[in-house]
Amino acid sequence: MTDLDRSKISNCSFEATQLQVGERLQLEFVGDSSRSHYYTTLIGFVPGHSVLVRTPLVQNLPIPVPEGANVVVRAFAGRHAFTLESRIDRVCRSPYPYIHLAYPAQVQQTQIRGALRVRIALPGTAASSTDQADAAPRAVVLSDLSVSGAQLEADLSLGEPSEKFGLAFKFVVQPNNYEVKLATSAQVQSVRKIKKGKGPEELFSHGVRFNKLHATEALLLQSYIQQVLLSDRSRVV
Repeated sequence: MTDLDRSKISNCSFEATQLQVGERLQLEFVGDSSRSHYYTTLIGFVPGHSVLVRTPLVQNLPIPVPEGANVVVRAFAGRHAFTLESRIDRVCRSPYPYIHLAYPAQVQQTQIRGALRVRIALPGTAASSTDQADAAPRAVVLSDLSVSGAQLEADLSLGEPSEKFGLAFKFVVQPNNYEVKLATSAQVQSVRKIKKGKGPEELFSHGVRFNKLHATEALLLQSYIQQVLLSDRSRVV
């Protein structure tokens, strides 16, 4: 059972969400057979009247948005996930592309319990502090991720608990396909053996903690995790 399965679901007003200007949102058009998800940000709102969001971009161009279309909007903030249904009331192109959404009657609020981690499958490399300077970094796979650490799978052990090593991996942040190359110091918290597929082969699974994330790196990582959550809530660990 995931933290989302154990979460508390309730309804609230849009004001009660305390979503901030610039908050990342996901927009889905009701009835769109492709079920495409578009990312946008909150500009502001007038209680009881309208919610203003930026028109989503694809390849740096605003997407065509039909007035009157019904939409589902999703957001994550703090320890809460929010879902609301609305309608495109007006599409504006000046002074920049933005949309007026009909003010929602209510918002579904889900409180997420426990550490917020998401299932992923990102390749990375690990360089143990005990390796020789000319030793090649070891290939790893990040199987889950949070802003404070990750679960790493590798063919060989990266060390005993408390051992430090260098970790590097890449991820892409939308909406502009910005590739983030993150390199940080990490520390082993736990190590265990797990089965690899259905055969007898085993992997080493490591719980690790990030040691020296810069503020910008932490913000980009948080944005990526929210992006994963907005795309598929079932990936909450």
